[in-house]
Amino acid sequence: MTIASTNGTGIITTTTVNSSGSDMTMAITNVYGTQLSLFFGANAGGPSAVGNPEPTALTNAASTQYNFPTGWAGRINVGPNLNPNGSKIEGSYTGPPDIDVSYVDGYSVPITCSSGGTAVSGCNIDLFMQQGIICTTQVDGPVCLNSAQNLPEGPAPPFFAACAGAAYTYPKDDGANVSNLGSNLVSCCIGTSCEAPSRQLPKQP
Repeated sequence: MTIASTNGTGIITTTTVNSSGSDMTMAITNVYGTQLSLFFGANAGGPSAVGNPEPTALTNAASTQYNFPTGWAGRINVGPNLNPNGSKIEGSYTGPPDIDVSYVDGYSVPITCSSGGTAVSGCNIDLFMQQGIICTTQVDGPVCLNSAQNLPEGPAPPFFAACAGAAYTYPKDDGANVSNLGSNLVSCCIGTSCEAPSRQLPKQP
């Protein structure tokens, strides 16, 4: 596996992922600028990630890789600390591979995920840096809690609106979900220089 590289525009493109046979394989690269924490959850009754990984730190400019067996469904929490309400990578391998980035519980860091060389889910906007828009529900992390967490149809609160349809910003923000991926290899990138899906709203100047 290699560290993500730029394509000449300063945008981070997909990381090379080393396949592990029939498993769903996910590479995660941190270009956020500081060390981050990762911790893992699996849906009840399903298998854990291969090796049942413990919470871990991912230093800046580093990559790591995890494998998920057939039948896995769950999430990877990502943020400056182990607050469970921060940004999440969600996926499943109960059928064709499925991946999304979720800010439904809250936002901590910008994440995008790619497969087959194309960004398919997530948002590379650092919501804490938006001009004129502040988080009114900030907790330790920092994490901005999402007030639309229990509003299935949304809409996305103003703090989260820039990422609506690209990352989950309310429970049925289903434009953020990509199922039936053509590959079981996924690459996720944390930071504002990561490649983003074309449906993401343009960044503020």
